[in-house]
Amino acid sequence: MILDLSRNDKAFLRTRLPKWHNETSKKPYPWRTTKNHWHAIIAEIMLQRTNVDQVMPVYNQFVTRFPTPQSFTDACRSEEMNCFQNLGLVWRNRLLFQLAEQLAKEGIPSDKKGLMRLPGVGDYIASAFRSMHLNKREAIIDSNIVRFYGRYFGFPTDNETRRKKWFKELALGITPRKNPRDFNYAVLDFAMTVCRPKPNCENCTLNSKCHYHRELGYYTKP
Repeated sequence: MILDLSRNDKAFLRTRLPKWHNETSKKPYPWRTTKNHWHAIIAEIMLQRTNVDQVMPVYNQFVTRFPTPQSFTDACRSEEMNCFQNLGLVWRNRLLFQLAEQLAKEGIPSDKKGLMRLPGVGDYIASAFRSMHLNKREAIIDSNIVRFYGRYFGFPTDNETRRKKWFKELALGITPRKNPRDFNYAVLDFAMTVCRPKPNCENCTLNSKCHYHRELGYYTKP
């Protein structure tokens, strides 16, 4: 599938979404403002496939106890520890120890290939870290964003859409070169709070150009 987006298509989303975000719905999550890249990459690992409300207390406890990768590895060597037990994901603790060991020795790389060589870091986490914490142009793709773009542009989606080359190119093409971090946070929050499984089309800032709203209407089940 190929969607040929005009400059106006891209400009509308790039302008309207950050404006909506600034005016209504910025989420005050602590990892969004941290300058500590160790804590930032830990947050992205915690957030993968985990509800944000579950992550918040675990993240806050973690950053207080472990300001550096070395502090975490030292603690793991001296006591039996499972920092992710409250998330129900024990396997992450083993990966995190390996990650902390490597970062303590080598530091945190800024390039995507270097990030993806780190234990527990795949394409999504590498892209999220670069975009959200380094302000680099990367497409952020999760199931909520697939649902949003599918509705907005009017194409069918399934569980494999996020992995398709054409969809990745679409998402990257929409992402601006200037301040991609602000745009990607806006897209994430919009897809989570407005274009949710049962969408709030009536109050949507994009409904004038949305295929789903225009063709199906907001009373139709998603």
